[in-house]
Amino acid sequence: MFWRRTLSVVVLVPLVLLLIYLGQWLYLLLVSAAVLMMQVEYCRLSQHLSEKINPVIPSILTVGFCLCAFFLDSPIEPDKISMVMFSYILIVFIYAFASSIYRGEVAGELLTVTLKLTGILTIGWVFGYHCILLRKIDDIGMHLIFLLIGTIWCSDTGAYLIGRAVGKHKLSSQISPRKTVEGTIAGVAVGTITSIVFSLIFLNEILSLLNAAIIGLLLSVLGPLGDLSVSLMKRTIGVKDSGDVIPGHGGFLDRCDSLIFSAPVLYYYIEFAGFFNFI
Repeated sequence: MFWRRTLSVVVLVPLVLLLIYLGQWLYLLLVSAAVLMMQVEYCRLSQHLSEKINPVIPSILTVGFCLCAFFLDSPIEPDKISMVMFSYILIVFIYAFASSIYRGEVAGELLTVTLKLTGILTIGWVFGYHCILLRKIDDIGMHLIFLLIGTIWCSDTGAYLIGRAVGKHKLSSQISPRKTVEGTIAGVAVGTITSIVFSLIFLNEILSLLNAAIIGLLLSVLGPLGDLSVSLMKRTIGVKDSGDVIPGHGGFLDRCDSLIFSAPVLYYYIEFAGFFNFI
């Protein structure tokens, strides 16, 4: 197991970092492939709760959010772009309800609609859409993505090591038995420090120490929230991993869950801080 995990890291991490660095179409393909696999895994998990969920159309709609973010400019600026996005979200809602109504059944259909909407909007809009927008921010998009994944990774590592060494108080034993209060606090501290150090080296002229610290704090808190949110679903249906696509690491949903909420929060923090001249 150890060597499988190590081999996966050695092969995948340099490739992911290279695609983030190159950006443009290659980065779009990277994020689109990730959200596609995440949606497929989500639908397979959801089938334990509702057998009526087919991953084909939800996967297409999920990737559509990435395409919208790539081909449209920032949604904060022109009204026309906001209109396109709201229209697309409306299409998602229409699909979720219409597909259940078309079957002409009642039992379990409201749960099916809820599961479809949760998966498409969370993976496609909350995660994929904002990951693309984050990379497109002026000339610092690449650095922001590296800041995001670096802070999350260091925070997770710090939480794991400290929690394993001195953790005694369980954070949420039923959802994630291994997470501890001590480890979580350590992860927040390590993530905040990582954000400050990274910003001093690569974003010194963009982010103040205060902004870097706030960003590190937010990402370190929201990372575990995303992790626990996916764990909640896995524990509900009684599975350990969302998939086995990545040897030794589970599925794409397992690997990207910490980024689900942290990516959009980083994007809006940068956008609003810049708008109000806080950066």
